[in-house]
Amino acid sequence: MTKADKPSELAEAALALDRELHRFEELSGQAAKVKLNTERNLERATEALSRAAESQDRIGAHVQQLVKAVAAARQRQEQEAAALMLRAQEIAARRAQFSELLQKMGGLGQMAKEIQELLKSEQRDLEAVQERMDRVAEGAAEIGRAAQEQEMEELSRQSEVLRQQVLAAKNKLGLLAKKS
Repeated sequence: MTKADKPSELAEAALALDRELHRFEELSGQAAKVKLNTERNLERATEALSRAAESQDRIGAHVQQLVKAVAAARQRQEQEAAALMLRAQEIAARRAQFSELLQKMGGLGQMAKEIQELLKSEQRDLEAVQERMDRVAEGAAEIGRAAQEQEMEELSRQSEVLRQQVLAAKNKLGLLAKKS
């Protein structure tokens, strides 16, 4: 039987109490139904009354077990809730780290857009363009290192791809500039 199949302490205590309550009701009913008209019936009624009293004592013990099980369940729930709150704080901190690096990547994207605009303009300053490309590549490398340190593999890969693409474009631009 796996842990999931086994009833919890709380469920077992509640079931035991429920069974004993049903037994008590049966014994009470038996004691009430017996006619008190013969000595034999008086003995049967007394015996049923005695068993009902014993059952009532067991009910008290089962109630104590149930209260104990409820307290233990509440304590487990509080511990889980505390652990969940810690995890929520970890998630929020991690989300903030991702957000910060993604904003930096967005800034690099804006710089790349500006580079494209410079290349489209009639007054191209190739040195300025190459300088900006270097800054984008350096920024991508910086983001990549930060992402790697924070174990953000996907973001680290994306920044490395961006860095390589910018450096490749810069090299092509340099070759074009030499041909001119």
